[in-house]
Amino acid sequence: MRLSTLIVGELILLCASILVFRSVWTLLDEYFGKSNLWPMLILGVVFTVIGLVLVNYEVKCELQKKRQ
Repeated sequence: MRLSTLIVGELILLCASILVFRSVWTLLDEYFGKSNLWPMLILGVVFTVIGLVLVNYEVKCELQKKRQ
């Protein structure tokens, strides 16, 4: 029963993230125009890399704590 609840929760989060992404994309097009898509893409990639590095560092720290 717990696994099915987890799967339903993940599906809900997936659908919600698609809706949020789509609405943010539409708002950015409306306010900044399509001419600024390249700088926003580069900024998004930079933020993604920074976020992944931070998450990876925290997971690595937690795994080292569990091993000790």
